[in-house]
Amino acid sequence: MRLLVLWCCLLTGLVRADELSIRPNQPPFALTLQQLAHWSPDSELADPGNVSRHALASRLPAPLAGQSTKQNPARVLYAPDGMNNFANYLDVQPAFNLYNFTHWPQIDILNWFAGTAEHTVQIPARPWVETAHRNGVKVIGSVFLGVARWGGNPDTVAALLRQDKDGRFVLADKLIQIADYYGFDGWLINQETDLTAVKDAANQLVEEQNDLVRGRELAAAMLQFLQYLTANAPQGMEIHWYDAMVDSGEVRWQNRLNEQNSRYLQEGKVRSSDAVFLNYWWDQAMVEASREQALGLGRSPYEVYTGVDLWPSRNAQRAFSRRQWLDWLFKDGQALTSIALFAPNFNFNFDGESHTPAFSNFDQDPCHARDFYRTETRLFAGDDLNLAEKDARGWQGLGAYLPARTTLLRLPFVTHFNTGQGKQWVEQGQKQGGPWTQMAWQDPLPTWQFAWTGEGKLELDYDFERVYQGGSALSVQATADTNAVAPLFATDFEPGPDSQLTLTWQGQAQGVSLVLTMLDGQQHVFSLSSASGWKQQNFSLQGLAGQRIRQIGLKVEKAAQARAVQLGRLEISP
Repeated sequence: MRLLVLWCCLLTGLVRADELSIRPNQPPFALTLQQLAHWSPDSELADPGNVSRHALASRLPAPLAGQSTKQNPARVLYAPDGMNNFANYLDVQPAFNLYNFTHWPQIDILNWFAGTAEHTVQIPARPWVETAHRNGVKVIGSVFLGVARWGGNPDTVAALLRQDKDGRFVLADKLIQIADYYGFDGWLINQETDLTAVKDAANQLVEEQNDLVRGRELAAAMLQFLQYLTANAPQGMEIHWYDAMVDSGEVRWQNRLNEQNSRYLQEGKVRSSDAVFLNYWWDQAMVEASREQALGLGRSPYEVYTGVDLWPSRNAQRAFSRRQWLDWLFKDGQALTSIALFAPNFNFNFDGESHTPAFSNFDQDPCHARDFYRTETRLFAGDDLNLAEKDARGWQGLGAYLPARTTLLRLPFVTHFNTGQGKQWVEQGQKQGGPWTQMAWQDPLPTWQFAWTGEGKLELDYDFERVYQGGSALSVQATADTNAVAPLFATDFEPGPDSQLTLTWQGQAQGVSLVLTMLDGQQHVFSLSSASGWKQQNFSLQGLAGQRIRQIGLKVEKAAQARAVQLGRLEISP
C-alpha cells in the first residue's frame, strides 16, 4: 500500500519545488508559548500524523577489526542547525535535494535544534523520529529562548516559568505531555536570553540598562523549572541544558563544567538535568576539568556533552581544518566526556568562505548529491573516506575514536540501500515517478560507511541513477587489480532452517562475492555473476540454522577487468 500511495503521488508530474510542504514555524512543529499553554492532544495545535509509533531499538557495539572492543560509554549528540527549515514535513516531498542523514550507527541523540524569538518550542518531525528510533537513536526537541538583541525577552522567559497555585510549572507539564504524545525523547533547554536585559515596548533592547534583581530572580526560577521538568519526565525521557546562562541571569558561556554552571546539572542531591551541552571555546585542560567537576558532583562525565561547533564561518572547531580538538577529547583511547556536534549541516547549506570553499551546494543543486553524501562520510570516516583505515595525517574522522553501533539483531532483514530520497522513484528497476524525499522510508544502511581493506582501489557509494527499488542502490566500483574486503553490516542474526539469502544486482561482477561472517569467524561466500540487467538469486542458508551471523560484507578479488556493480536488494529471511 505504501508503494502505491507514493507511486500515485509522484506520477502527478514533476512538481515544482515551491510545492514543498515544509512548515518551518507553525504547528505541529513549532509553538509560541501562548500556543504551548493551550496545547492538548485534542486541540487544533496537535497533529496525530506527527505521532511516531516506533519504539527505540536496542543496539550493540560494532567495532571494526582493530578497534577496541572495550565498551566506550561516551555518547554523540548530533545537532543540525535549523532543522525546522530543513525537515518539518510529514508526507513525501517532491524534491531530491533536501537535507538527509545516513550515519545513524555513529550517533546516539539527534537534537532538533531550531527556534526563533517567537516560536520557542520546536517539535521533531515524525519521519525523522521513526528512522532515528529504528536505528536506536533518541530524538530531543528544543526550547529556544533567544538572544535579547535578536528578539529574546525576559518577559518570554517569565511566561515559560509560570506556576499554578500549587507550585506546578504548567508549561513544563505541557512539554512532557507533548514529547510523550508525539513519541520523541525529551528536550534541550536552550536559554540564551540575558535575563537582566531591559526591553522597550517595541521589544528593542534598552542600551546600558540592566535589571540585576529581576535577572537573578528569573534565573533562580529557571533552575527550579529545570529541576521540576527533569524530576517529572518519565523514565527514558532526557532533559538537556545548554551552557549559556549563569546564576545572575546573564549569558556567560563557561565552555566547561564549573562552579558557575554545574548546578544546572546537579544541585546538592537534586538532579537538575540529565545532561549539559557545553559551549565551544575550550581546550584539553578544560575538558579534563569538566570531567573532574562531573565526578565531584557524583555524576557521570558522559552526562557532560562537550560542544563542537563545526560551522566553518565560525572560529571554533571548524570542520576538517581544525583537528586538534578531537585529540583533546580523548585520553589513552577513552573519551573524557560525551560529544555534541553542532551545525554538522555544513555539508548541505554552507555557501563557502575565503578560507573554506563550500563542501556542496546540494541545498540548491541536486547534482551535488555525491559531494553532500561524501562530506558526511568524511566527518565520520576521515579524509580518505575509509572507516577501516586511520588517516596518517589530516582529519581522522570521529569513527576512528568511537565505534559504531548496530540495531540489526533479528530477522527478517531487507534493504534496498535506499537513503530516503532519490532523483526518481523506481520499482523493480522501472522508473515510476520523479524526485522525492521521505526520511521515514530510509532503509537499513551500512553500519560502516564506508570501510574496506586490501589492495587496489575500491569505491562504495550510493547510486541515484541505477536503482532497483526506491531512490538509490549501493554502487561498488573496483579496479581490475583490486583484492579487498568491505564490511557492510554489523548484525546478530540467527537464521532458521528455512532462511534464505536473496540478492538483486546488476553490472560487471566478476570476482565479487557477498560474505557472511559467523560468530566463530567462519565465512560463507556467495559469488555474483555479471548481469546486464537486474538479476535476482536466492541462496539457501539451511546449513547455518542456529548459528549467528555477525557481519555481512563484500569481497572483491582480482579480475581481468574493472568492476562496476549496483546492489539493489539484500534480504535474509527468518
